[in-house]
Amino acid sequence: MNVHSLQVSDMDNKREQILRAAENIIANDGLHNLSMQKLAKDAGVAAGTIYRYFADKDALIDELRRDVLTQIANFILEDAIEGSLETRFRRIWFNIIRLGETCTLERLNFEQYTHLPGANSEEHRKFERETFAPLHALFADAKAQGQMLDMDDELLFALAFEPAVGLCRRMRRTGMNFQQSELEQVCDLCWRAIKPHQ
Repeated sequence: MNVHSLQVSDMDNKREQILRAAENIIANDGLHNLSMQKLAKDAGVAAGTIYRYFADKDALIDELRRDVLTQIANFILEDAIEGSLETRFRRIWFNIIRLGETCTLERLNFEQYTHLPGANSEEHRKFERETFAPLHALFADAKAQGQMLDMDDELLFALAFEPAVGLCRRMRRTGMNFQQSELEQVCDLCWRAIKPHQ
């Protein structure tokens, strides 16, 4: 390993430390309590170091929003391109449930993520569509094969996956657990809700 690769690795580690510390502060104390001084202390870096990676607080939040979304998408879409349409659907659905089960206090939850500044900007919505391209590919494949209702992807997501998001939220907030058979039944209902009626 040469000196340059060590410097890049160190820079990547510091950037990651800063992002994770910012996420932890926002998740536990709220966005309004994210100050650069507190962030520097929690990340274990000098305050000036933050500005080597992020131009300002807005740039930091923008990068954090993209980072969190990418992590969520990678988790939810794991193994989502293999198998039959129904297998892919079920994998995504249960990955959403698993995401809720693995959520920790150090990580932003979905509600916190959606309330970050810029989350509703056109630029960020474009980034979301690109990040979740495999999900849109699943919808496109299913529609082309006549196995899914031909409607807007946002509506399909609401019918098919929002129930999993809602259960995930309820499980995290209340500590409530469901039997695997109950979750299978809900997943089946979601799959049938987006299939053409015959």
